[in-house]
Amino acid sequence: MWGRSMRLTRIMGIEIRLDASWFVIAALLTWSLSQGYVPALLPATDALQRVAAALVSMLALFGSLILHELAHATVARAHGMGVNSITLFLFGGVAELRDEPPDARTEFRVAIAGPVASLAISAVFALGWWAAPALGLSDLVVVVLGYVALANLVLAVFNMVPAFPLDGGRVLRAWLWRSRDLAGATRIAGGVSNVVAFAMIGLGVIQVLSGSGVVGIWPVLLALFILTASSAARSRVDLAEALAGRTVRQVMKHDPVSVDPSLTLADLVDGVMLRHAVSFVPVVEAGRFLGVVDLPTVRGIERENWPHTRVDDVFQAMQAADVLAPNMDAGDLLDRMVRTGKRKFAVLDRGRLVGVVTLGDLMARVRLKAELAQHAR
Repeated sequence: MWGRSMRLTRIMGIEIRLDASWFVIAALLTWSLSQGYVPALLPATDALQRVAAALVSMLALFGSLILHELAHATVARAHGMGVNSITLFLFGGVAELRDEPPDARTEFRVAIAGPVASLAISAVFALGWWAAPALGLSDLVVVVLGYVALANLVLAVFNMVPAFPLDGGRVLRAWLWRSRDLAGATRIAGGVSNVVAFAMIGLGVIQVLSGSGVVGIWPVLLALFILTASSAARSRVDLAEALAGRTVRQVMKHDPVSVDPSLTLADLVDGVMLRHAVSFVPVVEAGRFLGVVDLPTVRGIERENWPHTRVDDVFQAMQAADVLAPNMDAGDLLDRMVRTGKRKFAVLDRGRLVGVVTLGDLMARVRLKAELAQHAR
């Protein structure tokens, strides 16, 4: 799902990851707190105290985000749904679930768990903020407790905005799902998400034009994220609907073009990839499937070396997870794509290559189905 990310730790068996963009928001938040929030409340503090309070506040907030996402993950697991990981990124955090919820009630419970957790965290820190003076805690501690309490309250409220991938968008889908199927509920919720996103873009533009500068960019960036996420949610349910009740054999590309490992990259590009408009080519020798060679691999080789480099030198041997059986349920294939992030698979029948499946092929099938449905109206 994410680009560059690093593993932070594992909690309750769930991998916690940091996206590269997290470091940007962590630095910006720390700088903002140390230069604005802390000195505004405690002007007598020195630079070291301000930075220390800002760092603790930032880390406490992101710890709260992890707890927010763990609440989603825990409820999802309780309802039999798998959880791949939790990733912190520019706009907060996300628990990556392997499966769509089986029904509206489960969707609601998983979605609402995060805001409830944030409200609980806010209440705990608010209690600490209220009790801190009586306990003799320093003013810096009071400021940190108050900030974390307020930030979690804002997090809970903001997450209830009815837009994917925010929790409010999923709560809206759960409510719509009661009277229609998942695909229909997702399309309507996605449409509402788009309205919210365009409103945020308008707000950002107004802020920029009114002289707010960089502040106005944040609503626009968040709106673009919402538009992308809502589109991905609609695409996933459309794809699941198109694949329902089908096997890999029914959706794969039959008898794909393949190459011998002795072929040069120059001949591969000119005679196969360009000629057949493919970017993913199986490698077969004497009827035995060996692996694949794809466009990114070829691009990694200097062009002047293509005539002297053979496919055998660069192809990727396929692992068991990259190979499908033709009788596999197409819905299980979609789950594997979501779970592993892989987008291209070879299909083998008793060791013989009989087809290939790519995400692009599946999405083309969805578009064709939509066009035929539109034409039938």
